[in-house]
Amino acid sequence: MPRIRCSIRGLFSRKPFPFVTFFIRTLHISKPVDALIDTGSPFTVLSTNDILSTRMPITKMQSGEIVSLAGYRFFNHPIRDATMNFRTESDELFKVNLPTIGSLIPTKIDKKTMDEVKYIPSIIGNDFLENQKLALYFNPSARVVYLEY
Repeated sequence: MPRIRCSIRGLFSRKPFPFVTFFIRTLHISKPVDALIDTGSPFTVLSTNDILSTRMPITKMQSGEIVSLAGYRFFNHPIRDATMNFRTESDELFKVNLPTIGSLIPTKIDKKTMDEVKYIPSIIGNDFLENQKLALYFNPSARVVYLEY
């Protein structure tokens, strides 16, 4: 079965976590994104930092469902018509078109909050894995991780 390249990185307490890199393209975004693969998350979202790097006006993006993550509250602001491109181990392209992808916009925008939420990564959640029929193989002791479709 074809596999999507992933990596293992330390996060928070330097524990190993699975990450995947993809290229996202929307009307206002065109950039590579490193995302934590979080099988405990029900949703897939772009981080506040990834949104800020696009220079999109986050003060005008305060809509959508309110979600809690890492002790903070965010708007899960929808961004329409997203295309995500992943590289496989055989260097082929795995392309996903999504009608929307969420973005984490803090409900409180001030310097303190923005300084603290900058460490929260973009997330690939169970919704994405299930909809794209992807399985995560993660063996941190052997330093092996990949997504299989």
